[in-house]
Amino acid sequence: MKMYIVGTGGVGGYLGRVLAKAGNDITFVARGDNYKKIKKDGLKVSAVKFGDFTIRPAKIISIISQIRNPDLIFVTVKTYDTLDVARELGKVTTPRTTIITFQNGIQNDYEIKKYVKKGKVYPGLAYIVTRRIEPGLIEQVSGLGEFIFGDRKNNKNTNLKDVERIMLDAGIVTKFSDDIERDVWKKYIFICAMTGLSALVRCTVGRVVTDSILRSIYERALREGINVAKAEGVKLPKNIFESTIKVSEDTNKSAKFSMLVDIERGSKIEIEALNGALVRLARKHKIDVPINETIYGALRLLEPVSYEEKRNR
Repeated sequence: MKMYIVGTGGVGGYLGRVLAKAGNDITFVARGDNYKKIKKDGLKVSAVKFGDFTIRPAKIISIISQIRNPDLIFVTVKTYDTLDVARELGKVTTPRTTIITFQNGIQNDYEIKKYVKKGKVYPGLAYIVTRRIEPGLIEQVSGLGEFIFGDRKNNKNTNLKDVERIMLDAGIVTKFSDDIERDVWKKYIFICAMTGLSALVRCTVGRVVTDSILRSIYERALREGINVAKAEGVKLPKNIFESTIKVSEDTNKSAKFSMLVDIERGSKIEIEALNGALVRLARKHKIDVPINETIYGALRLLEPVSYEEKRNR
């Protein structure tokens, strides 16, 4: 099976490293200095469960148009690059191609489907905290390294069950979801609150969890997300609030989530796909979400182009 990783950052690098070490045919798609470094010296990944490993030589290409006859494509780019990636993927997929998107947010597979008319596109999520320390070097900071994916319409999809088997055989903690809508929202609620708040106040996960005032704000942000999910008809577990708090407490206290790391680097941030999308859904249902609205209102000012301007282009 010919597999491609589109987006060789923290999540994509980790996933591809484990699959490649297990003997799978993996080709990475990377850009700029990251592409040059991996092409020259291989991809180095430090993982909690699997230890340090370098894929050398690594099969790598610099543009999506170089993809040939893909059986399976994992999309792991930042959400603000989804549109451009989707347009290019639409040119290289075939009717037998399966695309799974492991990105933040809840609507990426829908966006990709607008441009990919051949093949199938499915949503997924990853419970892992990784970072690209420098070009060609990825480090897993914390997290189980669990990957969940599914079919919004068919929870018995045999093709996805085959993908699950491949990932499990490689040693990846993997689950083919019986309700991917529920599972996507479970993570989305968590990262909107934690990623957004920790980025807003520029602090680690541990500070949010242990500081009494920040924790109170965080809990209110969680409840706002839960209310919006319920209005959307998502069948959340009854203990969703308590289980999400536990995930927060179990996360490495020194971890910084990707949005804060991107802010510190002066990079683009995923505010529109996270708190921005939640605020827009809340308005649709006439639900007050003051904490998420504050996070979105402040952090969106870091973006060079507003959401409204992008929509009007």
